[in-house]
Amino acid sequence: MVQMNIRKEHDYSALFAGINQAIRADFSQMELYYELGRLICARPEKGAAVAAAAYLAEKYPDQTGFSARNVRRMRDFYRMYENAPELLEQAMRLGWTQNVVILEADLTLEERAWYLQATEQFGWSKLTLQKKIEEGTHLGAMVDIDKEEPVCYTNGEAENQPATPDTFGEIPDESSAGPGAGTTASLGTQ
Repeated sequence: MVQMNIRKEHDYSALFAGINQAIRADFSQMELYYELGRLICARPEKGAAVAAAAYLAEKYPDQTGFSARNVRRMRDFYRMYENAPELLEQAMRLGWTQNVVILEADLTLEERAWYLQATEQFGWSKLTLQKKIEEGTHLGAMVDIDKEEPVCYTNGEAENQPATPDTFGEIPDESSAGPGAGTTASLGTQ
C-alpha cells in the first residue's frame, strides 16, 4: 500500500488575526514585512508561510508583494535580524528588494552588516548591490563607512578617498603597476 503525504489541518485563526492587525496598522513596508515574518515564525508548522500567503491573497487581493515566495522571505528576514537589533535598524532603512539581495546572498552576519551600511551610504541600487556582492567588494576593501571621508584599507595601507557615490578610485590594472598600484578599491556605482 502506498502512503501519501496528507496535509494536516491547522488552526491558523490566531495567525490570520495577527495578519489583519498588522495590515491595519500604520506600518512602513519594511515594518509590515518584519511583523508578518514574526507572526509566521511564531507558528511551528512548516506550512505557515504558505497559509499566510494564501490568506493574504484571498483577503487583500488589491495588495501586492504577498506571494508564497515573498512571504517566506519575510519569515527569513525576521529570522535573520531577530537577534541583531542594530542590523535590523540598518535593514529597515533600505528597500525590500535591496534587503532580499542581501538576505539571499551567502554572507556572514558581519558581511551583511557591511553591505547594509554600504548600500545605505552609497545609495546602491539592487543591480549595483548584486554586482558588488558577486565581485566580493567587501573582501577587496575594508572601508570605514562611518566617516565622512571614508578611509579605504588595502594592502595594509590607509588612503583617504573622496566620499562620492560613484567611486572611491578604480583598482588599477595589474599590468600597469606603478607607484601605489593596487592600493585603492572600487566601491561606488558604475
